[in-house]
Amino acid sequence: MAGLRDLVRAYPEVKFYAISPDSTEEGRKFAQLLATDHRGAVTFPLLSDPGSRIIDRYALRDEAYAGKKEDGIPHPAVFVLDAKGRVRWMKVETDFRERPSNAEIAAAIDGME
Repeated sequence: MAGLRDLVRAYPEVKFYAISPDSTEEGRKFAQLLATDHRGAVTFPLLSDPGSRIIDRYALRDEAYAGKKEDGIPHPAVFVLDAKGRVRWMKVETDFRERPSNAEIAAAIDGME
């Protein structure tokens, strides 16, 4: 998520959002933590999905955490939607250490123009 800040600056006309099963308060604390890494504040909304209903709707829940404290954590994923809300590009990683690259996301955005 930290890398998305670079894309937000590069594409000011695009709306960016992040979603997490964390509470609103946990998301706020996370955003504050990111703001201390010298890359700037998070300027896009961090949406809270307690219970992982939206995460489940897109089949992103990482089942490796089922029944554990971290239950509900999603696989890292990025969706690019058009102005009508249709998914035009998506990438889901199965390894939590991997994230779609900014170059991939930028290419998807550029491909919609």
